[in-house]
Amino acid sequence: MSELYCDGGVIGRNPSPQGGTWAFVWVIDDLIIKSGYGVITPEQAGMETVSNNLTEMLALVRGLQCIPAIWSGTVLSDSQITLGRAFDSWKWKNIPPWLRAEFEAQRARLTRWPMIDHTLLQGHPTRAELAAGVGSRGYPVSEWNVWCDRKCNEMAEEFLARGGKLISAGENAGGA
Repeated sequence: MSELYCDGGVIGRNPSPQGGTWAFVWVIDDLIIKSGYGVITPEQAGMETVSNNLTEMLALVRGLQCIPAIWSGTVLSDSQITLGRAFDSWKWKNIPPWLRAEFEAQRARLTRWPMIDHTLLQGHPTRAELAAGVGSRGYPVSEWNVWCDRKCNEMAEEFLARGGKLISAGENAGGA
């Protein structure tokens, strides 16, 4: 089973004048094939602030960029808005045009787009919810979503520890 998990967050309040973080992990049968994570500042986004909706979409786009054009699998996210925009024609309010263009380029590149499934996850599950595989609201939960959330938090902590200086995006190809 090939799955692409995506998550995003903000540094401080939402929307954030400092920036936000994003992470994705592509797994096949619970083995990491590729992962990526990083920080985006308002200056990089071309906006005054960065929202969690922007970082969630950025995580999805960065993940889609790493998978082969013939990929088909499942995209999993705890952002209903991101999944709605990507798969259900929801409005792209407050997402910069460059990010929408990057998404559209990936959607056009992925030859099996109609075969790509998507699943809404419950974010921030407890250990008991992870053990049960389902959250308190009835949505599935995943260790891989927790992994992405942890990477986002690590990026935010490092960004703040460096006094708001940018960090190089992380990337991993195979293994963990």
